[in-house]
Amino acid sequence: MGSVNKKKLVTFLTGARANTYAAGKGKVKPVFPGSTQLEYKEGDWLYRDIYNLGNKIFVGLETVYFKGKPVWSMCYYGDFKKMTEKEIDEILREALIKYKDKVRLWYQVEWKNKNFKYICTPDSREGIEEVSGLEEIYKDREKVYYLYYAGGLIG
Repeated sequence: MGSVNKKKLVTFLTGARANTYAAGKGKVKPVFPGSTQLEYKEGDWLYRDIYNLGNKIFVGLETVYFKGKPVWSMCYYGDFKKMTEKEIDEILREALIKYKDKVRLWYQVEWKNKNFKYICTPDSREGIEEVSGLEEIYKDREKVYYLYYAGGLIG
């Protein structure tokens, strides 16, 4: 990976997630028509999240660039058909801010908010080099949301 510090990569990535979707910020004109694109920049680092949403199904790609070169990327696919967009935003934004150093990485995360239960279960505990897992939300014990994620270092 050359000159990119993995600890700084994780810090930037988790901060970028908290400062884009989770904060309701970072929207830019999308490269691909019909998609949503969020970006966050800090020094030599750039975070870009491009996703498509239709009928409460979504698919996307997060990429982190260092000095203009992609160094880390993760794809995701999810479904929130049994939730409202307001409910999904409230729960996910809380997860991405409150547990930003752990969700969608290699840590097990579980917490409750009213009648919702959030669980993030990694498939791998290797670190930023390779991440994959399943994020779920239950409402009154019924699964109402899921997201599969997979990615890792590419630089």
